[in-house]
Amino acid sequence: MMMLVVVTATSFLSGCVWHDYNSPKIEGVVIHQGQALAGVKVALDDGSRESVTATTDEQGHFSLNPQGEWSVFIPIGPQDRFLHWSVIIYPTGTEGITGYEGGGIGGFFSGYSSSDRVNLLCDVALVNERADKPQRNRICRAVPAN
Repeated sequence: MMMLVVVTATSFLSGCVWHDYNSPKIEGVVIHQGQALAGVKVALDDGSRESVTATTDEQGHFSLNPQGEWSVFIPIGPQDRFLHWSVIIYPTGTEGITGYEGGGIGGFFSGYSSSDRVNLLCDVALVNERADKPQRNRICRAVPAN
């Protein structure tokens, strides 16, 4: 009887291990009124910290590659998951500007994979134009991949 209890309890606690990401890979270009900006710090905030940073090259290009994390899933109780990430841009001599936000809510396996991508075009000239408008993505917009 004890063996039956142990086997049954173990089957309820069985789970799986997987590697997922709290945000997609993000690539983009930072411009000011159509001109590429070099040397601008760009950071990925995964909801709890700036997890990845990059600096734009001469063409204003940046790439943020999240490392992801290993997780263990044990199916006990509700498994809702909320993901939120932001791209923060630091133009020279300014504080960080939230350029783009993304995320969602779903089940436990609702994260991103290593093949998920977002491509952005970020115009820091829009900061002053849109400062009074409470919108999520003030200065960056998603664009098709090249």
